[in-house]
Amino acid sequence: MNDSKFHPDPRTKLALLVFWTFAVFFSPGIGYEIGMMLLGTLFGVLSGKARLSVGMLGVYAVSMCFLLLFSTIEPNLFTTTVASFLYMMRKVLPCALLASIIVASTHVNEFMAALSHMHCPRQISIPLAVMLRYLPAIREDWNYIKDAMRMRGVNPSVIGFVRRPGLTVECLYVPLLMSGSAVADELSMAAVARGIENPAPRSCYAHIEFGWHDTVVVILGVVVLIGAITLNAMGIRL
Repeated sequence: MNDSKFHPDPRTKLALLVFWTFAVFFSPGIGYEIGMMLLGTLFGVLSGKARLSVGMLGVYAVSMCFLLLFSTIEPNLFTTTVASFLYMMRKVLPCALLASIIVASTHVNEFMAALSHMHCPRQISIPLAVMLRYLPAIREDWNYIKDAMRMRGVNPSVIGFVRRPGLTVECLYVPLLMSGSAVADELSMAAVARGIENPAPRSCYAHIEFGWHDTVVVILGVVVLIGAITLNAMGIRL
């Protein structure tokens, strides 16, 4: 669980993610999206996920440098394909950054309690709760598999895949697929054993309520969304 004093309500985080998604859609240009990335990084640092936030900001900066580089080269099939991929990353990364911070800083119990307070249907809340627990479990197994590959002299990297693609797939992706299937079954059984299908209102050890920081975060999200829509409607490009 996140130990930072800045710990917004899970409902605030979901609302902010919705605002961010629409703001990226109506974004008036790359300058506005860079500002959103900086705000998202600040949100991650305050939430106690500085390493994750700064790392994704670095990925965004590198991808933008390559995008600007390819924009100066004469268009051809290769440059157009790479530029299209980088453009997609430019649009996706602001939301991916915020979603990653939310997943990393929100405990499943808090998330389920928040959805219960929102009277969210269980057909939606249960799959989302399992997904939040599934991703960290897969990441943990991914690290274990890579450690096992290094012990056997196999390089679990892009260079290793290029040099020995068949062995890399056999030692990395096949165990990961098997582990993913096993984790899905284990999480389903654990959720049922813990009464996830119980129709009674859920309780949570963590105290969930809106505070002053939730108000600030929601207002910031609304301002970012309204700013994107207004600038886009006025034809102002940043």
